[in-house]
Amino acid sequence: MPDEFAIIKEMLPFLIPLALVQLTLMVIAIIDLVRREHVTSNNKIIWVFIIIFINLIGPIIYLLFGRKDRIDDSN
Repeated sequence: MPDEFAIIKEMLPFLIPLALVQLTLMVIAIIDLVRREHVTSNNKIIWVFIIIFINLIGPIIYLLFGRKDRIDDSN
């Protein structure tokens, strides 16, 4: 068991910044999603699941593809 704890202690300097980046991206993506009025409720629920459950990549996917502004065809 002591060897397992030594491995974890060695990895902490890499895991803590990664966790902070993941948490920051997740918070930014969810705040942005909540503020978007043109996204329907069903789509918001799907995006929330993607952002939360697909670690690190989910928020990046939302920020790259989910934030596209709606094209106004009313002209």
